Amino acid sequence: MLELLPISARLVTPEHAATVVSPAYDALDEQARAARAASQPDCFLTALPSGGVEPETLERNRRAVDRLLREGRFSELRAGLLVVLELRDGGRTLTAVIGDVDVAAYLDGRIRPHEHVRPDRVDQLARYLDEVRIASSPVCVLHPRTATLDQLTRQLRRRAPRVDTALPDGGELRVWPVTDPATIAGLAEAVGSLKALTIADGHHRAAAVARRVGATASRPPATTGVDAPRERRVLTALVASDELAVLPFHRRVEGLPDVTAEEVAAVLAERWLRLTPLPGPSAPERSGTVHLVVAGSWWRVDIGDRRGPPPVDSLDAAVADRELIAPIATLAPGPATVPVVPVPAPLGLAALDRPDAVGIALVPATMQDLLSATADGQVLPHKSTYLLPKLRSGILVVPR
Repeated sequence: MLELLPISARLVTPEHAATVVSPAYDALDEQARAARAASQPDCFLTALPSGGVEPETLERNRRAVDRLLREGRFSELRAGLLVVLELRDGGRTLTAVIGDVDVAAYLDGRIRPHEHVRPDRVDQLARYLDEVRIASSPVCVLHPRTATLDQLTRQLRRRAPRVDTALPDGGELRVWPVTDPATIAGLAEAVGSLKALTIADGHHRAAAVARRVGATASRPPATTGVDAPRERRVLTALVASDELAVLPFHRRVEGLPDVTAEEVAAVLAERWLRLTPLPGPSAPERSGTVHLVVAGSWWRVDIGDRRGPPPVDSLDAAVADRELIAPIATLAPGPATVPVVPVPAPLGLAALDRPDAVGIALVPATMQDLLSATADGQVLPHKSTYLLPKLRSGILVVPR
């Protein structure tokens, strides 16, 4: 049974929400995040690490949080609340119930991952927690839709929201803090009955909490549930799985200076794969086909006959890792590991085209692929799914 714990939090003030709440982190590349933070000092991106987590970066993040709190961009600290959130973006509406969950639930299988994490990124986020000591970006956890939770959140959303604002990137945000003990108990009971819980977004954030407190699946925290200290809690948003759309993370294989289509064609031909020219930039429309961009020219590669067994090895991302990225990486001039950069679909196909890289455009996995893999105890290839709507940072500040 999952225990949803009330949080102590500061909520963004209604008059500042439009300028403080950040755009979806992955929808901007590192340079765009830095530019947005520099030009909009109230944007919560100033409190998030863009790139590395050097001491001066974390100190800058800490100062940004302190300033936003000091200058009244957030309310006074409120204890003992849950939060219901409604986010409309890209033609879809997401409703989330937000509270704390003990990190043990992420380690013992009550909440299952759908992808592996990078240890270096986990270390970075653990250092962020140590130095900045806040959580503001909830881990998004999927659940099957239930009538009970739907009814409770629908009743809450009939009330006037605390925050109701249009966001600069086109989304619409409404927030309801929940402080009534009976309502909190009802939401917690409904969440406690949920089964088949899966991380949609935030694997590294959950793993960073475990890393910070030295917890593992074989060595869970000594104190759990309501008695767990705040350092062992994960800010978590529960979302019905049918509310999210799945977009792809494309791939950009870097470290290939002056690479040519002829070179790529040659290494793929060794695996009996053929490049077919395309008239211009386009994303594939069906599984079993990927599109490549090399030095500004676009090509189609059919990989349908290379699928492995479902639910994971049959995915285009898994086939691309095995059959395309591995041979393309041999074109690198030196022995160093070739960087493979996940490129979220909202950045556009132009983000795949670099003079020192080969871009690979993929068809996304489906929500059923994701849920089938986790039900089978498997995980998808790293960065296979970009889920929308994407939860934002800067709505809450929770001390850690």
